[in-house]
Amino acid sequence: MKFLKKEEFKDSKWSAGVTTEVFIYPEDASVSEKNFDFRISSATCNEKVSNYTPYTGFNRYITPIDNVMNIETSDKKFKLNPFEVLFFNGDDETKSSGDVRDFNLIYKKGLDAKMYALNINNFEFATKNRAVIFNYDADLKVEGKVFEKFSAIYLESEKIEIKGIGKIIICEF
Repeated sequence: MKFLKKEEFKDSKWSAGVTTEVFIYPEDASVSEKNFDFRISSATCNEKVSNYTPYTGFNRYITPIDNVMNIETSDKKFKLNPFEVLFFNGDDETKSSGDVRDFNLIYKKGLDAKMYALNINNFEFATKNRAVIFNYDADLKVEGKVFEKFSAIYLESEKIEIKGIGKIIICEF
């Protein structure tokens, strides 16, 4: 288990705000070169309409974490409440509206991944492969250590116990 702290996240600007890279795999990959297998990030959307960067050859999951998000992808409209997860094709033209912070997983087509949100009250979790668990704003502990707000933990083939009550987002790959 490795803690991924907010001080270690990488911030960069995008057309509608700031994106915060939580995790990228492989570690030496670059979002600008799109040479990654998996990328987990959180972004602010401050514009009336936010046009998403196309990710041809990738799939995406997205959820708002602090406000309602209106998102349109492949000419289909969705209204997402906080922690409601949407899957869509990274090839598709996508835009959203709403003053919102989102959380997303982008991964290369042909690979397996999933993202989901849970309300927990003390929780045991095991992964056979890799997983990242994100804590937005809950008071939690992992294996007796404080699981800081707006931080994550990275797991490889292991089992953990999270103590506390709150919402988490799990990305498995």
